[in-house]
Amino acid sequence: MLTRRPVLRDHVLPLIGLTVRADQADLVSSNAKTLAQAAYETGSYVWGLWDGDTLVGLMAMIHPGEYPWDSHTAPEPDADRTAAYLWRLMIGAEFQGNGYGAAALAEAFTQTRAWGCARLTAHVADETHSNLGFYERFGFRKTGKVEDGELVIAIDL
Repeated sequence: MLTRRPVLRDHVLPLIGLTVRADQADLVSSNAKTLAQAAYETGSYVWGLWDGDTLVGLMAMIHPGEYPWDSHTAPEPDADRTAAYLWRLMIGAEFQGNGYGAAALAEAFTQTRAWGCARLTAHVADETHSNLGFYERFGFRKTGKVEDGELVIAIDL
């Protein structure tokens, strides 16, 4: 059963060592990059994804009520300022195909509701081999927006 846990010091190196398949490397940033950016991303939360004692992935989200919308790094001016944002989701290559991605999305939906948000947004690479189909199976839809070369997707919860 998948659980998400806050990242502790002892988890950092194992998380950095967890990677996606080579053909997916252009679809999600590395865990090292996510951990580094999270230290400076106001409103971000990063969790390790665990199956018992086995680390299988990483999930990062941004709380819209804590995000500095007026900063120079804020997203497009018409971004949904009331939606939680699924910033990163990765399941390690050796753990894919076991339902962890679906379980991680369920965790993201739970966290979104816990924050009092009725909508969850994310970005997917605009590539022919992107993971858009995965997200669409769970109800995400394209918003028609593109930010930083990626498609913006959303789901109402």
